[in-house]
Amino acid sequence: MVKSYKLHKLAGLLGGIFLLILSISGFLLDHDKWSFLYDTTFKSVPSHILKAENRLFNVYYQDPENPVHLIVGGQRGLYESFDVGESFHKLSSLQILSAVDYDKELYLATSDGVYIFDTKLHSFALKGKYITALSVSQEKIAAVVDKKEIVLLARKSAKILQKNIAKIDASQLQEDIKLSRFIRDLHYGRGLFDGDISLLINDYGTLFLIYLGLSGYMLWWLIHRKKKAKLSRKLIKTHANIFAIIALIPLFILAVTGVFLDHSSGLAKFMKSVTIPHVVLPPVYDSLKSDIWSIDYDGNICRVGNRYGVYASHDFQNWKLENRGFAYKMIRKGDTLYISGMGAPNRVLKNGDYSLLPNTPHMFKGVIESEKGISYFSTMNATHTLPKFQDVTLYTLLLSLHNGTFFVPWWVWVNDFAAFGLLILGITGMIRWYKKKEFYKKLFS
Repeated sequence: MVKSYKLHKLAGLLGGIFLLILSISGFLLDHDKWSFLYDTTFKSVPSHILKAENRLFNVYYQDPENPVHLIVGGQRGLYESFDVGESFHKLSSLQILSAVDYDKELYLATSDGVYIFDTKLHSFALKGKYITALSVSQEKIAAVVDKKEIVLLARKSAKILQKNIAKIDASQLQEDIKLSRFIRDLHYGRGLFDGDISLLINDYGTLFLIYLGLSGYMLWWLIHRKKKAKLSRKLIKTHANIFAIIALIPLFILAVTGVFLDHSSGLAKFMKSVTIPHVVLPPVYDSLKSDIWSIDYDGNICRVGNRYGVYASHDFQNWKLENRGFAYKMIRKGDTLYISGMGAPNRVLKNGDYSLLPNTPHMFKGVIESEKGISYFSTMNATHTLPKFQDVTLYTLLLSLHNGTFFVPWWVWVNDFAAFGLLILGITGMIRWYKKKEFYKKLFS
């Protein structure tokens, strides 16, 4: 029978490098607000990775009075074209998260507050704040700061009128979810506790895995070369301890959920068929205070979209579930509110009634009105002209490494191998740590 230390060493040597790639890339991808992920670019990458840059665009605006004039924006910045997208020039390196056109002005939710673009770009309000969603009414602007806080602004003066946290009563959060949603929430660091706690738990696991991988390879090299015994003993103490054992909890969760996500297409039917009752869900699902993905404010009713659905309030204090299904984006055009779903159907709110929006792209990010009718801006099957890049951002590079698309389609199986190796490393590591602990107990008893 293979001894635990030999199995531990074998799993570490074979899967360690892949685990390092997954842990480093996963840690950085979890912190997708960091600007250097988009400011740092690479040219020497496989050609198929270049197309993945399109997913970073969030905004597409076509001037109704001058259709050849386009404004597009996303994490790479804001771009303008005067020839229907034949060529673009860059206006700003700000991350552009959302946009609302109102009264011949384009209001932008950016990584540095709310901006306005008319003939040029200028800062308007909430300088230094990361604005994730925006809505504009006749006299007021509702801005969401980092998916947590709703700030109501005067549209003319930019004066802050009030600040609110969308604290939804627990009675309005008694929703069951599908396994597919739960797996994604867990893996992306938003499935356990409210705020940034879930993300910090993921960070703890991934940072410890990076250290364990590096120290494990160093230990193997020092022991193999029979050098620096004192350093080896110190490394062993830091490599195998109670903090490493605790880190295995989030690491096991990440490994299992990662395998499910690697095969999300094949497992989609199964994951959507399994419903998890609300009573067994973690605490975050009883709050969702930091889960405002979209907002709409018509001057009277404020609506926020989260992973459960659309919640409405007249006073920013009392919220009521109005429509079920993850509300990824809410886009108002006159009296019509378009709702883009994530893992949920697209819908439309008109004349006080919700109805499904068939034959529209999943997770669309914009609604464009023109003489030809209505079109929907989506980066999944982009039909609108976007800037063409000859390089990719660090974010796109890391994402392609993390999901295996950088290499070949079957690379997901290598990721699965790494996840299986992590489980072996964790189990054998716990066995060795426990035996060592028991040995010292007997030695000094």
